[in-house]
Amino acid sequence: MLIQLWHSPWSCPKARAYLKQWPAHPLALLQSHRNPAVSQILSPPTLVNVYSLAATRRKVPDTSAAGRKTMSSRNLHPPPYTRPTPDSNSDLNFDSGSDSYSDSYTDPDTEPDTNPDTEPDTESDTESDIGLDANPGMDSDLESCLDSEAEEILRDIAQLEEEGPAKPRQKPQTVKLWKREGELWVRFCLKIEVDPEDSLRECKRGRFKAYLRWRKKHFRINKQSSMEVYWKRLSQCYRDLTRHKMDGDVLDDVHNWIPSLKLDTSKKEKHAMYVQDLYAILHALWVDDTKALHGFIRVEISLLLLLSAATATRPGALVESASDRGSNKALCFKDIEVMVVRSVEDLERSTIVANVNLENIKNKDKDEPKKFTFRLESLPAFCIVSHFLAIGVGQKAFKDDFPSIQSIFDLKVPAHRNRLRVGWKDEVLNQPFFCDVKNTTEGARKLKDKAFPYAKYRNIFVRLGRVAGFEMALELYQLRRASGRNINSVLTPAERNRTMGHRGNTYEQYYIPTHITRDFQAIYFGSPSEDVLIESVARMGLSRDRRAPTDLNDDQLEEVRNNPKLVALRNEREECKNQIYDQGFYPVIAAKGTSLYKQYEDIKRKVSSRYQKLHRQRFEKAVRDFHDSVDTTEIARQLSGNATIEVLTLPTVEFEIRERATIAGMLFKPFKNNHARINKRKKTINSFNDTSNNPTHGRMASDRVPQKTQGGETVKLEPDASETDEVEAVQCLHPYPMVLPHPVCLICIGNDEFSYEKRMRPKPRKDVLKKHVETHFQLPEYQKEFECRHPKCSAQLENMVHFKRHAYEIHGVSH
Repeated sequence: MLIQLWHSPWSCPKARAYLKQWPAHPLALLQSHRNPAVSQILSPPTLVNVYSLAATRRKVPDTSAAGRKTMSSRNLHPPPYTRPTPDSNSDLNFDSGSDSYSDSYTDPDTEPDTNPDTEPDTESDTESDIGLDANPGMDSDLESCLDSEAEEILRDIAQLEEEGPAKPRQKPQTVKLWKREGELWVRFCLKIEVDPEDSLRECKRGRFKAYLRWRKKHFRINKQSSMEVYWKRLSQCYRDLTRHKMDGDVLDDVHNWIPSLKLDTSKKEKHAMYVQDLYAILHALWVDDTKALHGFIRVEISLLLLLSAATATRPGALVESASDRGSNKALCFKDIEVMVVRSVEDLERSTIVANVNLENIKNKDKDEPKKFTFRLESLPAFCIVSHFLAIGVGQKAFKDDFPSIQSIFDLKVPAHRNRLRVGWKDEVLNQPFFCDVKNTTEGARKLKDKAFPYAKYRNIFVRLGRVAGFEMALELYQLRRASGRNINSVLTPAERNRTMGHRGNTYEQYYIPTHITRDFQAIYFGSPSEDVLIESVARMGLSRDRRAPTDLNDDQLEEVRNNPKLVALRNEREECKNQIYDQGFYPVIAAKGTSLYKQYEDIKRKVSSRYQKLHRQRFEKAVRDFHDSVDTTEIARQLSGNATIEVLTLPTVEFEIRERATIAGMLFKPFKNNHARINKRKKTINSFNDTSNNPTHGRMASDRVPQKTQGGETVKLEPDASETDEVEAVQCLHPYPMVLPHPVCLICIGNDEFSYEKRMRPKPRKDVLKKHVETHFQLPEYQKEFECRHPKCSAQLENMVHFKRHAYEIHGVSH
C-alpha cells in the first residue's frame, strides 16, 4: 500500500531561513539555489511503501536526542502555508542531524546537485531514502497511525467488494420501464411454476425465447422493434439482479431469434402537420364536431394545440405525461406571466403579451427551462393570449377582480414604467393551468387541482382528425415535427436544439419528414422553382375528405356485435351470471368476494376488450375502404359526363349551446380594422369564457354555418367578408316533448349541465337503460319522494317502481 508524504519546507529550520530571504515558489528556490540541503527539503512528494517503512523503522533506531526532538515536532500532514514570525528564528538549529532529505524524484529541468557516480552515505540507505529521521518514539506512533489507517482502508475494500459492481445511473423513467418488464417476467414464471429470480439467474435462452413468444401472444405486440426493446429491458432486470451484464452469446442468440416471431419490420412514414392542417383540426373542434364535449375542454384543447404547434414542445411539458401518471406535473399558473406593455407601432397604445415558462421538459436535470413570449394574433383562432385571458377569467384566477375582459384591455402602462403585470392569485399559482373535467351523475365538474391527462388530449385529437376527414390516424408528434421544420429554416442549429430540447443531430436523425418538400426538377434542370406547389402536395390534408365516415353505421355495428368470438364470450358471461343467481346471490354484486364473482368480472373485461378491438378494427377498415374507393368513384362519375362538385354541401350544423355557435361564426375570420379587432377580440374571449362556464339550458341553437366556411380548405380568408356570413342562430321549438320519440334516461334529461345531445341520448336496449337508471337510484336523494326530472313535468314520485310506471304511462319510456 502506497501513501504520499509531502515534505514541508517549514519542518526544517534551515529551510525557513531560506524562505524568509527568498519568498518565492519552492521550485524557483530549487532552481536558483543549488544548496543540497534546500534541494532535498523542497523536493516533490515521495511515494512511500507503508509496510516497508514500518520494517525499516524497526531495523534502524535513532537514539539521538536531536532526532527525537525533531521527529516529535514533525507533522505528517503539515498545516497550510503561513509565513513564520520573527520569534520562530530563536529555535533555529542548523547543526541538527536531521537536515538530510533525499528521495528518488529528479526534475528533468534541474541539474543534479551531487555527482550521481559518488557512493551515497550509509545513513541515506535507511532514513534519507524514505525522507524521515529515525526516532524510536515516533516509530511507534507512526506504526500505530499507519496500522489503524490500513485497517480502515482494508475494511473499506472488503465492504466495497461485498457490494459488488456499481449499478448504472439510470433515469427514473428508465428504471420504471424495466421494472415493469420484471413484473411481467414474474407473471410468466408463476404460469410455469418456477422461481422468477432463480430462473433469471440461470439465464436459459430457451426460457427467454418462450417468454418473448408469450409476450407476443398476450400483449398485442406487432412491431419487431418493440419486441427488441422489451428484450433489452429484461436484460436490464438480469443486470440489476446479478450486478453484471448478461452473457453476450445469450444476448446475441435471443436478438437473432426475434425475427422468427414474424413481426412487422416496416418503418412508419414521418408526416408533418402544418398550419393548414392545424386550421382544419380547429375547424373540426369548433364547427364540425357533433359529439358532446364540455365547453371548457374545447377551450383547453384549442389552446393546447396552439401551444404545441407554436413551441414545438412535447405534450408532457403542458399536460400530465402518460409516463408520469399521477404526478400532476403540468403547466401551472405560476409558469404563465400576463403583462401589459407599450405597443411598438404606437407608444401611446398598450398591448397584452404573455410569457410562458416550460419547466416540465425532457431531461429536466440537464436542460434548462424554455421561455416563450406570445402576442395578440390577428386571426382569433390562432390567438394564444386570448385563450389565456379566457381561461384566467373563467377560473377567477386573476389577483385583481376584473369585472370584465374590457377592463383588462383598458389598462395602460404608466409613463415611468415599461410594463404592467397582471398577476394571479396566490392560491392558484401551483394549480395546473389545464385542469381535468369529470362527468358525474350530477353533471360535469372541473377538477382544478388535477392536471389534464395526456391520454384524454391524444384521444380527442385523434377523433378530431377523423371528424376533419384525414386519411391516416393523427399523432401529436406530427405537430412537433412540422414546427421543428419551420424552426429549423429560421433559427440556427444551436437555437433549434435549445428550443426543441435536442442534442447534436437528433433533429436530422428523427424529425425530418419523409416527404422532402423541395422542387428537385428546378434544382437539377434549372427550370423555375415551384416549391409552393411541392409543399402543398406534401401536406397531410391533401387526401382529406370531410365525407369520410366518423363512426360505424347500423349495419357495421351489427356486424361487430355478431362476431362469433364476441358472441361466445357473451354466452360465457351469461352462464357465469346464472351460476351466481343459482347460488342465491342477487344482484350480481352481492357475490363480491367469491371466486365465481371474480370469474364473472374477468369475463366481463374480456367482453369489453374484445368489443373495443373489433369496433376499432372495423372502423379503421371503413375509413380505409372510403379513401381507397373515393378516387375511383370520382373518376368514374366524371367519365360518365357528370360535372365536378365545386362546393361541398354538408348538413346544417347544430350546436348544443349558443356560445359555441358564436365562436364558430367569428373564430376563423381575420379582423377588418383596428376598431373591429378590439371589439371582436373581446367578444371572442367572452364567448370562450361563456362556453367554459355556461351549461346547456333547456333549448338548443341550430346554427347555419356559411357555405364558404363549410367548403373552405385554406386558412386565407377575405378581409372584406360580408356581415351576412355571420352565423344565424335559429331558436328551435321545445326539444323535450312529453312523449319521447325514443327511450332516454328521464333523470339525465333534467340535468342542465349536460349537453342537449347527452340529455336526449337514445338507449334502445332495455337492459342497458334499466341498469343505467338503477345507478341513479343508489343516490340518497332518490331514496325519498322526488320530482320528475323531465323539463316539462313536475309529477311527484315516491320510489323507483312509481318512477318506472310514470315513465311508461306519461313519457312512453319502458324500463
